[in-house]
Amino acid sequence: MKRWIKRAATLLFFIGIIVLAFSLYDLPVDDYTVTFVDVGQSDCAIISGRSTNILVDAGGEKDARDVRIALDRLKVKKLDMAIISHFDSDHISGLSRIIGDYEIKKVIAPKTEKKYLPKSTGFNMLKSALKENNLSVTYVSSGDIFSFKGIKINVLSPETEYGDSNEDSAVVKIKCGEKSVLFTGDITSEVEKNLIRNDIDLTADILKVSHHGSYSVTSEEFLEAVNPSYSVVSVSKYNNYNLPNVETMKRLYGYGCEIFRTDEMGSITFKINGKDIEPFVEK
Repeated sequence: MKRWIKRAATLLFFIGIIVLAFSLYDLPVDDYTVTFVDVGQSDCAIISGRSTNILVDAGGEKDARDVRIALDRLKVKKLDMAIISHFDSDHISGLSRIIGDYEIKKVIAPKTEKKYLPKSTGFNMLKSALKENNLSVTYVSSGDIFSFKGIKINVLSPETEYGDSNEDSAVVKIKCGEKSVLFTGDITSEVEKNLIRNDIDLTADILKVSHHGSYSVTSEEFLEAVNPSYSVVSVSKYNNYNLPNVETMKRLYGYGCEIFRTDEMGSITFKINGKDIEPFVEK
């Protein structure tokens, strides 16, 4: 009898192990949030998973408070990566102000020759902030890949140095589980054409429209290549550039993707769960 009980206990133990293994295999995928922070005529986005947080740009100097509020709302204590799309002040100055408030493991930016780096106050502020916090920048170009738990970052551009801050923007495709977001910085139509010509996989569920919806970007060909379900325009309600451009918006509406604008909706969050994306707006 004792031998039978021992065998039964052993059998139940192994059955329990098998059941546990299958239950772990069937655990739901991570949830992700992609938040485009309303930073006026600047750019900032936060990608947050169960164990990974990524910051893409951080707005201008005056936007630092809003970026910090957004990070704190998401309960972000550390950043696995801060991505600088390029070195214009409206993308980097906010980072200078918050860089000491969070543990940042890695900072990346597009590979740029020293002679093309700006001489701006914003750039000097960033250099000082990086030095004070013992952080260095990893310079990246097309083909570089970074992986975190559930999140994969593919750098698609620059594949060459254009010698212009906007054109040299880092174009990154960030895959969150089964969905992806394409961040385009402030690239121009020339870069869009080169990305298409080089037969790079641009497909993404969410497109961050380049350069605040300027005229010379987001061509019909580029939209066809990306095939987004959602597009986001980060732009100020009152700006001196008449952005977003009417023709650019016509192309977006003509393509049929759902359009979100920070000037009209405030901060915009996409919740990603498996194959589902659910957008929320702040206003």
